[in-house]
Amino acid sequence: MPRRSTAAAIHAQIRMLEKQARKLEMGATKGLRAAAKVIAKHGLSMKDLKEAFSLSRGKNKRSVARSKVAIKYSDGNDNTWTGRGRTPLWLVAAEKAGKKREMFLVGAAKSKAKPKRSKAPAKKAAPVPLQTAA
Repeated sequence: MPRRSTAAAIHAQIRMLEKQARKLEMGATKGLRAAAKVIAKHGLSMKDLKEAFSLSRGKNKRSVARSKVAIKYSDGNDNTWTGRGRTPLWLVAAEKAGKKREMFLVGAAKSKAKPKRSKAPAKKAAPVPLQTAA
């Protein structure tokens, strides 16, 4: 059976909530007073305020749309990866199984892959004989 509150307890809760509401209102009015001082100090108009609010709202949203990143790796089973961020588990598992990451490159990415060069010594140019004046 739910416990019933007495009238005195309810009135005490009301007084406590009213006190909290007054504190919140005072905090809000302090902020408004500070804003009013800034407005008066700098001689701002309503147009200036609207512009400031529109600028502050724009910061929270992404103003530049992100472009899609082309898929760089695919295993043929609808698993894909752009090559950015953490290596996906399907690719990690394939590499642990002994496959090379280059095996999963997609289309144009394959042509961009640079083959590894062997470190052969560079050929030296033949020395040029000095010409003597006779």
